[in-house]
Amino acid sequence: MAAPKLHNPFELYREFFDNFTSVHTRSSYQSDLSKFIEWLFTSSPKVKGFDDLERAHVIAYRNYLSDEPVSLAPKTVARKLACISSYCDFLVEKGVCQFNPASSVKRPRLEVVTPTQALDAGQVKELFLAIDPKSKSGPMHLALLITFFTTGLRKSEVLNLKYKDYREINDSKVFEYKGKGGKIGQKLVHPLCIEALENYMSWMRSQDRGLEPNDHIFQPTRNPKDPAKLNKPLNPRTVNEIIDHYAKKIGLNFKISPHSARATFIGELLEHGVDIYTVAREVAHSSVKTTQEYDKRRKKLQDSPVFKLKF
Repeated sequence: MAAPKLHNPFELYREFFDNFTSVHTRSSYQSDLSKFIEWLFTSSPKVKGFDDLERAHVIAYRNYLSDEPVSLAPKTVARKLACISSYCDFLVEKGVCQFNPASSVKRPRLEVVTPTQALDAGQVKELFLAIDPKSKSGPMHLALLITFFTTGLRKSEVLNLKYKDYREINDSKVFEYKGKGGKIGQKLVHPLCIEALENYMSWMRSQDRGLEPNDHIFQPTRNPKDPAKLNKPLNPRTVNEIIDHYAKKIGLNFKISPHSARATFIGELLEHGVDIYTVAREVAHSSVKTTQEYDKRRKKLQDSPVFKLKF
């Protein structure tokens, strides 16, 4: 039975994207597929639709992404190939394609090719001390940065935190957050973070700012376009600008981001001897291999497990 022809042979079905709970995943997959289609238009004009795709086309695209001048990281290439393969599986189920041409295409080995841009403990302390807690934005900036560095949460996870998510369980303060894939997690809050959050909330009250359960914890301290509209989550771009500002202030010679805080959190735990499997669970990594990418400890011969043998 012949596969039904589409009105648009490169149609991107909304049904496919709606199946993902994460807005970020939906956006990334849509972007990845659109770029793949753009590449096909210029590099493989004979391909008139997904049902014309062959394994050779996907291999050519993989090589295009991996080789110069594009040279994307292996993890990025693998993600884009996974996206194409997932969409082709969907089209096979829908009867648009007879087979998935991407299913047997080898993906690059996931090796780290770029540094994690983690900080050491001294640099983190410098970063905190560079923030003036008496300035208008100081309490929020300090609470925000300390939250990043003491929880290891992703940027989206921190920015989506609401006051109702900051709670007490068994005499301990915790964040309840929504992680990747919509999974709900709990994160124990460090005493340093509790102090910074309480100071920030006290400052918010002094400004007659709302602290309702459904209000976001981290809100802008000013809004040039609409000064009265402050009860909203911080813009992700603003977070990068805040971190970049203090990084320059203490003279860091490399660029850092919210992900640097996550890398620092992981690296410090490993440095202090926390088992890598425990760290992987703490930061909700689905595979311990991902956690290993952040392990920057220098391996010493004296640390070899051979000394544990007692024959």
